[in-house]
Amino acid sequence: MLGRVNVTNTENTNVFYESYFLADESFLNIFGFPLVEGDARTALKNPNSVVITDEMAKKIFGKENVVGKTISTEGDSTPYKITAVITIPENSHLKFNLLFSESTLFSSQQFRDFYNTDWSSNTFVTYLLLKNGIEGQTASKLNQLVKSKRQNNEAGTTNFHLQPLKDIHFYSGGIEGNIGGGNINHIYVFGIVALFVLIIACINYMNLTTARFAGRSKEIAVRKVAGATKGNLIKQFLTEASLLTLIALVLALGIVKLFLPQFNAFAEKDLSFGWNTDYRIWLIVILTAVFVGLISGLYPAFFQSRLKPYLLLKSKVNIGKRNLSIRKGLVVFQFSLSIIMIIATIVVYQQMKYVDTADMGFNKEQLLVVDINSGAVRRSAETIKTEFSKIPGVKTVSTTSRVPGEWKVIPKVKVRTQGRFSSQGEDVYYMAVDEKFLQTFEVKMVSGRNFSAAGDSTSVMVNETAAKMLGVSQPSEQLIEIPSVAFSGNARNFDQSFNARVIGIVKDFNFQSMRDKVGPMIIAYQRNPVHNIDYFTSRIEAANTEPVLKQMEEVLGKIDNSHLFEYNFLDKQWDVFYREDQKRQTIFLGIALLTILIACLGLFGLATYAAEQRIKEIGIRKVLGASVSSIVGMLSKDFAKLVLIASLIALPVAWWTMNSWLEDFAYRINISWWVFAIAALSALLIALVTVSFQTIRAALSNPVKNLRTE
Repeated sequence: MLGRVNVTNTENTNVFYESYFLADESFLNIFGFPLVEGDARTALKNPNSVVITDEMAKKIFGKENVVGKTISTEGDSTPYKITAVITIPENSHLKFNLLFSESTLFSSQQFRDFYNTDWSSNTFVTYLLLKNGIEGQTASKLNQLVKSKRQNNEAGTTNFHLQPLKDIHFYSGGIEGNIGGGNINHIYVFGIVALFVLIIACINYMNLTTARFAGRSKEIAVRKVAGATKGNLIKQFLTEASLLTLIALVLALGIVKLFLPQFNAFAEKDLSFGWNTDYRIWLIVILTAVFVGLISGLYPAFFQSRLKPYLLLKSKVNIGKRNLSIRKGLVVFQFSLSIIMIIATIVVYQQMKYVDTADMGFNKEQLLVVDINSGAVRRSAETIKTEFSKIPGVKTVSTTSRVPGEWKVIPKVKVRTQGRFSSQGEDVYYMAVDEKFLQTFEVKMVSGRNFSAAGDSTSVMVNETAAKMLGVSQPSEQLIEIPSVAFSGNARNFDQSFNARVIGIVKDFNFQSMRDKVGPMIIAYQRNPVHNIDYFTSRIEAANTEPVLKQMEEVLGKIDNSHLFEYNFLDKQWDVFYREDQKRQTIFLGIALLTILIACLGLFGLATYAAEQRIKEIGIRKVLGASVSSIVGMLSKDFAKLVLIASLIALPVAWWTMNSWLEDFAYRINISWWVFAIAALSALLIALVTVSFQTIRAALSNPVKNLRTE
């Protein structure tokens, strides 16, 4: 069971809001977190016991040796005795600072009744130690057991799943209350892209090595004449490639070590790499280096070792159309990937810009959200609103149970209307607000009326989606029935249904990420039996942020001096929804630039080879009166064809890939034709600039000297 609580102690006047778990006495024995102090076997056995992390011990007490000391929580006069101090590893999916004993709750008759009779909620996550091979049948039996214990009229249809602990981080996306945080598909995508970049680098080594073989032709010939076998030469070239790979590996390890802290700061990760790193990672690194050395050295080794000595000495080596076609095919592959990366970068940028500037049905700019963290503040909400409104720079203030872009769970209620839905009802999002909500968030009213300051405790407004679902075209105090509410799937029935009257319809507004379509929402008045208010939201002037924050904190301090002042700017919270996409955009941009650079190196090698093979043709053309521009055009034409072929391959692949990515967004851009045109033209321009050095150099060379060379 997870929550957050106000924590303090007699030795420290500061107040902290900390995340906590409730757990039974077997928790520490099953998970085996490193123990700093205390006894894992008995730490959670007795009521009013609490285990804290070493970080929490230092925060509250300034030291780790705190077993036997006590802490207090808001609204509970009984102190909690610290029975152990633990360390939570960075790679743990369980993140908390406090671990209260579950036995504490058994002093409450209400909890004992809930514990013994409730079979619908998902308040608790259960960890099981199972024998091998019985996961499937255990999950089936658990659901059968739960189904047999439920009452027919119980709210909620929760199903229980078993998931291996090692799968939680990457494979929890489709599970209610995802606590993993990772997505294995992102690993696959970046892994494939990294593999492509590595293959491109290998291809370039082959191209550059074979393109510059003429400089070593006589060396190879002399070695053959002196008795070197084909096997000796293959070993030599493979050794050279492997040695170069080893040097590159050492440089890469140094660069990773140097820039890993900066990458961790950017990616908000805690990756590490050193001698203590998992042996499997080192094994992959070593095998990759061996693979790169072999794959990049094999083709040049076999190609150069099979050439005849007399041809090498006379510099009359014919590469052959097949070998040339292979290298051209490799260049096409390189530029295809480069064009795909360019398109991906542009599309991701456009989509991120779109979600940042799209009309969401409300104005998120300059909205300051202050948390309500105590009963005293909640009871004095109207007084605080009045005082906040008097602060210079504050335009309007509203109290709500949730806010658009909510970082907590937005509850859902069941809604029934006579003759329209089944007896169970339909799921609808639920938010409680005051009469200033529409003005503060700049949400537009479609029809009907707003709440009145006098109070509308049984009145509700609905958004357009909910109105359509409920069959309300014009609000005229139609009755709806709300029999239950659910937080994160944890449903509970009311003793008596909440009967409400529809008084208004508001324009749809995005209250979740733009990956999701706007769902149906009921907007109730702040005084209602379903959900309390939890936030003050103020629209403030941009120039007065600091003074406003200081005066708001003073207002809250007068009501509750133990109240921790917590606030967020709503536009910044919305950015959190797309933070990972923005990071991937930056990473893709870096990879795209790297891919283009490597592709250009390969193209440079092919241009070098082409210029050397046609050096006499160029000389003859110049003697016959050909201009420099015509020769440059002749040499560049072939490379332009390769890029155009790469574009024909890359464009449909990029279109399919980016459309698949955009399907994650309910509100998305349409990919314009000019994105593909820019990517193809950019690749063509980059290719022409790359080969221009060699083509211009060849065109300006002395034809007499070229024709005399034999």
